[in-house]
Amino acid sequence: VLDIGLPGMDGYQLARSLRALLGAHPCRLVALSGYGQASDRQRSEDAGFEQHLVKPISPDQVARLALALP
Repeated sequence: VLDIGLPGMDGYQLARSLRALLGAHPCRLVALSGYGQASDRQRSEDAGFEQHLVKPISPDQVARLALALP
């Protein structure tokens, strides 16, 4: 779970860097953002995230998501 609003390197940049570094190795990335418009979700998908969550989220939501990811 990566916060999109990270200082210095935002979550989109970090996701792209992780994807490039890991290549074919499986890695599930989930974006956490204060914005949930379709364009925000698309930007997350384009950066390599599998899911886009909108703040605030509860610990239960995170647990359900973790259990649902393969």
